[in-house]
Amino acid sequence: MQENATGKRGNGVSTVEAAQSSDAAIYEALRDELVRFAAAIVGRDSAEDVLSTVMIRIMGRQPLAELRDARPYLYKAVLNEARSHLRSRHGRDALAHAAAAQSRPVLGNSPESLALDGDVRQAVLALPPRQRAATYLTYWNGCSIAETADLMGCSPGTVGRYLHLARRHLRRALDGR
Repeated sequence: MQENATGKRGNGVSTVEAAQSSDAAIYEALRDELVRFAAAIVGRDSAEDVLSTVMIRIMGRQPLAELRDARPYLYKAVLNEARSHLRSRHGRDALAHAAAAQSRPVLGNSPESLALDGDVRQAVLALPPRQRAATYLTYWNGCSIAETADLMGCSPGTVGRYLHLARRHLRRALDGR
């Protein structure tokens, strides 16, 4: 469909409106899984803030509809923002608060929501962000190593390394309980 001189397509919808509409559809389709992913890294109390920050930054740069595949792009962006959030004092305090709040209802399908022993939950939440992300995507979300690598923006070998380190960390943390 051709755009006319007023910036409208032949059906009366501007190209800007069409891009915004498809961006909203992409966001709505991925929102819940991105919030769960962020919650696995920064805790549920900060997950929505992390995703909002990501979306504000991305929408100011490029429409999601123009990306070849928005899903891995958004996962990488959420992981990077979550890591940045955790580097801040507010983020570290929020994660400590999330780890302590074990009895409150939480988002499904995240390390916080599982009926895990308190020590196991603490050990998972104590993992570094990339190890926690790889663990979440592989073990809780059921992604293959290749899918996890694609979503995290790294190689499958790197994901394997993160998982190895996470298992080692968890083994050490839980052997001493």
